[in-house]
Amino acid sequence: MTARILVADGVATTRITLKVRLSAACYDVITATAIDQIAGLVEEVRPDLVILGNGFPEGEALQLCEELSGAGPHGSVPILMLVPTRSRLAALQAGAAAALDPEINDQMLLARVRGLLRDSEPALPVGLGMSEGATPFEGLQSPRIALVTDSPSRSQRWRQLLSDRIEARFDIRNPEEALSAVRQGRPADLYLICADLEQRGDGLQLLSELRSRHGSRNAGFVIAIAPDRGEMAAIALDLGAGDVLPDTLAGPDEIDAAAMALRMQLARKTRGDHQRAEVRRHMVWAMTDPLTGLYNRRYALPRLSEIARDAIIGDRAFSVLAMDLDHFKSINDRFGHAAGDAVLVAISQRIGDALGAEGMAARMGGEEFLAVLCPCDGPGAEAVAERLRLAVQDRPIALPSLSGGGQTRVTVSVGVATALPSDRSAWPEQLARETLERADRALLAAKAAGRNRVVVFEPARAA
Repeated sequence: MTARILVADGVATTRITLKVRLSAACYDVITATAIDQIAGLVEEVRPDLVILGNGFPEGEALQLCEELSGAGPHGSVPILMLVPTRSRLAALQAGAAAALDPEINDQMLLARVRGLLRDSEPALPVGLGMSEGATPFEGLQSPRIALVTDSPSRSQRWRQLLSDRIEARFDIRNPEEALSAVRQGRPADLYLICADLEQRGDGLQLLSELRSRHGSRNAGFVIAIAPDRGEMAAIALDLGAGDVLPDTLAGPDEIDAAAMALRMQLARKTRGDHQRAEVRRHMVWAMTDPLTGLYNRRYALPRLSEIARDAIIGDRAFSVLAMDLDHFKSINDRFGHAAGDAVLVAISQRIGDALGAEGMAARMGGEEFLAVLCPCDGPGAEAVAERLRLAVQDRPIALPSLSGGGQTRVTVSVGVATALPSDRSAWPEQLARETLERADRALLAAKAAGRNRVVVFEPARAA
């Protein structure tokens, strides 16, 4: 979907020029001519980015930027201000996500726009079981900033200048040390890297390498560029840098602006960490049963089809265990639902212990459970099922004090079915469904035979 950009400038020539430059890059551009109409347009059209030109009085533009970037319905819209270099710090302090010189060239303007739009995108889901990003810094823990420069003296100078303005731990590293720390699980929260280290542009290579690593890909990145290397700025932004700075850090204003940019990148990383954690939480909630912590039916059935597919490809057997607690309703009737919940939680833990790391367990609803073992043949599955049955039968379960305390014993009936290589002519979904149906039929046979037993599905007997 094309990003929508609101361009606001009081000078018609500037406004039209910006619209032409952005439209040529296939952005959807809306323009505003008066400063008092900008907030209303932001609310109406909900742009992905606001570009605030310098055609308005500076004080009014800064005040508007502060209002738009503050808490409220507009706060999530990034603002790019076009201001003279002397006003860059004021723009950042007013809440602008970035500040550029009004005479900026097309390459740098578009690179900055792409970077701001990329950074403002919602966090993508993170796959469970994959390597996670860097741990967010919260509370009293100070963020860690890695300084990777072309000389130890420059690193020492930067640390001295910035440590007075940012509460953080500054580490001086060379490229090898920066990458090694990531491998060891000690990534920085923010990397300030010179574009030119030992060779021209090798700092950008380090940026790309760090952005590709699981441990450091979600860190903040700022690239410092020499005054005569301005062409590197757009490349750095397109490679994933959140900001670019001059490597001179000359004068209080330039140092303060650099410190402000670093703080903004740290804040952006914190927000990103929180978003990713929230996505992971929602994924877990969608996949698991809130009472027992086992997978739920919504996750278990598609996962069973995936296991069947992998078994077909690998020519392996897999087994399904369908389980049902015996006379569970009587526990709720005698002791109350709190006791029933305690029983379900305890049984879920025993199921997990019996299956080990290789099995998948799910609560299918009520007192019904499912387990899948792969690779696992019939005798192996029967042995696991019997071990699980004994674990449930032999150990009483403590009841909560609200239910009167004490203990109760429960038993479980288990039906076992195994998909063998001879079954592999079916599609994975069909094989998964048929194996589950066979396990259910074996479970019914176990209950009909008196409960508290394991029954293995036998095709000849079923026929």
